[in-house]
Amino acid sequence: MDIHLTDSDISQMPELLRTSFLDWLPQYLKTNTLQPGVPVRQQSSKPETPPTQLTLDLALASQTPEEKADNSHVKLTQLLDAGITKRGMPVRVKLKRDVAKKLGRDYINSLEISVKGTIVYDGQDFDKPSPLATKINRGSANGWEYIEVKKNDQWICLNELRETWRNTND
Repeated sequence: MDIHLTDSDISQMPELLRTSFLDWLPQYLKTNTLQPGVPVRQQSSKPETPPTQLTLDLALASQTPEEKADNSHVKLTQLLDAGITKRGMPVRVKLKRDVAKKLGRDYINSLEISVKGTIVYDGQDFDKPSPLATKINRGSANGWEYIEVKKNDQWICLNELRETWRNTND
């Protein structure tokens, strides 16, 4: 069976499936190759074995939105899954006064929402905003307050988007 996935397909997957798939794929690619139009084959001379399988914890997938909201912090991928953010949306991080003074600017710009719904900075994926804001500001910072997304030509604080998500998932 051939399965063809585009970036759009992956971005529209439910969070649990997308996260599991994106965690599983690099492991799979270590032992297999993917080439357009060519079936995936094992790269070893060992007897053919079944390909590694992607497994999901369906107990987590069956949680209600309330259970998910109660049991975990909101992640950026949840905002993408809900359609609150979209791939490619511009992102900026407000700098603390001392960092802004050193750098001569108020924001780090040129960031965006990735296909996975995360923000990539300095080669690292961030699914939670505070570690990103902390890294950029070189000290603790609440990413929900320091990070803004450009939506409908307006810069909106992530905290507002998180509240929108919580209101629709109560």
